[in-house]
Amino acid sequence: MTVTGNPRIAPRAVVIVGDGPVGLLAAITFAAALPQATVTVIATPDDPAALADRLPVASPRALAFLATLGIDEPTLVAAGATHRIGERFAWGDAAFTLGTGEGVPIVAGAALHQLWLAHGAAGRFEELVPAATLAATDRFVLPEPDPRSLLSRVDHGLRIDPVRGRAMLTARARAARVTIMPSAGLQVERDGDVVRAVTLADGTRIAADLFIDASGPAALLAADDGWIDWSAALPVDRLLLATAVGVPSPTDVYAAVPAGWTATWPLADCTLTAFAYAGDITDDAEARHLFVTPADTIALHPGRRVRPLVGNVLALGDAAAMLGPLGMPGFALACAHLSLALDLMPARDPDPFLIAEYNRRATLQADRLCDHAAAFYHVAVPPGTFWGTARTRAVPEGLAVLLAQFRQRGTLPPLEEEMVSRADWAQALLGLGVRPVRADPIALSVPPATATDALTRLRDAIATLPGRLPPYPDYLGMLMRGRA
Repeated sequence: MTVTGNPRIAPRAVVIVGDGPVGLLAAITFAAALPQATVTVIATPDDPAALADRLPVASPRALAFLATLGIDEPTLVAAGATHRIGERFAWGDAAFTLGTGEGVPIVAGAALHQLWLAHGAAGRFEELVPAATLAATDRFVLPEPDPRSLLSRVDHGLRIDPVRGRAMLTARARAARVTIMPSAGLQVERDGDVVRAVTLADGTRIAADLFIDASGPAALLAADDGWIDWSAALPVDRLLLATAVGVPSPTDVYAAVPAGWTATWPLADCTLTAFAYAGDITDDAEARHLFVTPADTIALHPGRRVRPLVGNVLALGDAAAMLGPLGMPGFALACAHLSLALDLMPARDPDPFLIAEYNRRATLQADRLCDHAAAFYHVAVPPGTFWGTARTRAVPEGLAVLLAQFRQRGTLPPLEEEMVSRADWAQALLGLGVRPVRADPIALSVPPATATDALTRLRDAIATLPGRLPPYPDYLGMLMRGRA
């Protein structure tokens, strides 16, 4: 008899090692996708260096993925999440604000940034980006549905509260019939690249067809298949992290200092402050002296796994890639990897072709985010030993290609599995001081008076937006009461 169609058989049992936000989300995802399968989460000790769990930020794309699982924005906000509409940078001589969202892409028939560049680059480019203007003034609003409104051109992510958000995900996982168990004395039973079962300290043996390693940098399940070191691209390998009293804000703040950079990440109930540096340039004692504030010291190892999916073990979150703290992209990458895993659903018996395609696309996604973070180290020119050393290191190949094109014509190459929008890339490169040597011919064809008038009217209209909105803490309070 000839067998036709897809012969792959869905997993009957899934085990996730790690009960942080990444692991819990994986459990919810596979419980929904495989309603006939048993899903078990094995809790592991929290790892301070698992930044995807400790500092989870959902990008707009990640929020869309979460919504498909029934975890919508009101649910996350009720669990303590705060909005992030942009980021402010004091990066040496460069001070700029980045806003989330496409903005107004075309003005007077030309790409906005090309029109601005071709006609004098007057003022600050961020003044032409609605979300950046709101971020610069600590204002926020959900996008308006009317496409004629400038407020329809803003977007945002959410900083998920690492405590309350985790509790909400735990409750969701249990409601989805996920079993959560302790991990003391975890032992792994392997057969080559395939994990057959894990055994707990009390002798409980749990077999599964698919294992998810969400245990953070310890990677308790993932095969020792090689680690690609990103320390040249992402030179920060130490982070001092402290908690302070603060006011909620929709804007993250970064400032370059001679030994690295500092950050302020406002949450609903507190504000996280940080100092990021390189241990081979600044030792930990000196860093604590520079930071002044008592803080936890976190060691980081930026890089990614050569193959995040080996046999029947899928590495996720910091077990798959460590992107560092700049922009906090780890949780968003984990969401992208989960979405990809659903598209290429692993079968009960590992399929080499499926595994190869997952690894190809998942590693591309990680590399794209690495390129974006690396731009802030390799393009900027703040003073200090840290920055001088960073600029002597090799630029990642993907970033080098992107910079070459943008520096010539102000364009960006089409990239497969891009994780950063073209609007976000253009804002970042312009903020970092990159200026193309050639003006865009379409933008040059716009009469100067027409271009100046169009840009002035857009800038003036955007400048009125903050005055129409309350301060973010007030807006967040109204949102929680259902009145925003």
